[in-house]
Amino acid sequence: MIQFGIFVALLIAIALCFLLIPLWLKPKIVSSDDSEINIELAQKKLRLLETDLENGVLTQAQYEPLKNELMLNLHRDLKQSETLIVDEKKGRWLAIPLAVFVPLLALAIYSVKGDLRAFDDVTLQTQMKEKPTSADINAMVEKLAQKMKDNPSDSEGWIMLARSYKVMKRYPEAVEALRKGLALTGDQPEVLLQLADVIAMKNGGSLLGEPAELVAKALDIDANNDMGLWLYGLANAEDGKFNEAIGFWQKLQTHYQPDDDDFKEVQKLINQAKEALGETVISTVENKVVANNKAIHLIVSLDEKFKTAANLEDFVFIYAQPAQGGKMPLAVVKKQVKDLPLDVTLDDNMAMMPAMTISSVEKVQVSARISHSGNAIAQSGEPIGKMELSTSVDNGAVKLVISEIVP
Repeated sequence: MIQFGIFVALLIAIALCFLLIPLWLKPKIVSSDDSEINIELAQKKLRLLETDLENGVLTQAQYEPLKNELMLNLHRDLKQSETLIVDEKKGRWLAIPLAVFVPLLALAIYSVKGDLRAFDDVTLQTQMKEKPTSADINAMVEKLAQKMKDNPSDSEGWIMLARSYKVMKRYPEAVEALRKGLALTGDQPEVLLQLADVIAMKNGGSLLGEPAELVAKALDIDANNDMGLWLYGLANAEDGKFNEAIGFWQKLQTHYQPDDDDFKEVQKLINQAKEALGETVISTVENKVVANNKAIHLIVSLDEKFKTAANLEDFVFIYAQPAQGGKMPLAVVKKQVKDLPLDVTLDDNMAMMPAMTISSVEKVQVSARISHSGNAIAQSGEPIGKMELSTSVDNGAVKLVISEIVP
């Protein structure tokens, strides 16, 4: 309250300075007599009229009215040029009532239009700390949804509603809203990519199928779209086409500087794709530590029945996927059979998509698969071991045995 009062007094004082200082220090007004100038101008105009009359430009009938008008204007100008008598102290008496009534008027207006609760420090601090609750957000989104029912031709409204649904993880409704927005806007890259993204979220993070087709359509329109290159690289990686994925991500990298965080994030994806291809990567990119990072500790071993058949140089893919929905890997580690048994940890820092991490799902399916070709996509007949785990509890060190065959 004290601070508020100080600010009010300061602002009133500034306002009074603008009003009272010019009034009190009223400058002298210097009167001027323009009679001589007016007479001289009138004489010049009269000579011009007489010249036009002599040269036949004007007739006598035209000359007389113009001359009379000129004399009348001169008379009026001379009358207005009378000397002014100025009282330099006149008006200073207004300073006293203004100094009193301006603050009173300001306080009166504030009492009507202002918020008197500003004087209550506790109330003000409480208001500053208040944030919208989930119920408030839901109410605003439902209000927007009702507005769109009343005005279904508003494309921007549908897109805004879809974004709200996405934040609330109401993906089916977000997809429906974006489809309506896309029908109104036509094939605009940004809308196509947003639709691909929410369909992928609806499908558990998988970009295969319609999401990949939408991203491809967006890139046909805008081949340099950042989000399009990012998503299409992920779609190709999910489909096991790591070379194609690397190509799209390397093109995306040209849009950034080597010191940019975005450049480093893309390099991380490129390194993961190269590792999946069996290439040795010396990474200079620092992984960001994810808040609330969840990890799964696995001890992977090979069942006795496969030990004689497996080649020591064959690859071993160890990965976690959502137990339900899409099959986009949440974390991947690539080793070789000769490394078995091995102790490995899968965590959020290994995610290919920031939104698709081990922490983002309640249950995961962890798998360990042997691949002779090094293909990231499972092939029929390959040895595999898998199990479901909850991410909401600490599972400790989980033993995962490669003991089955991919059908």
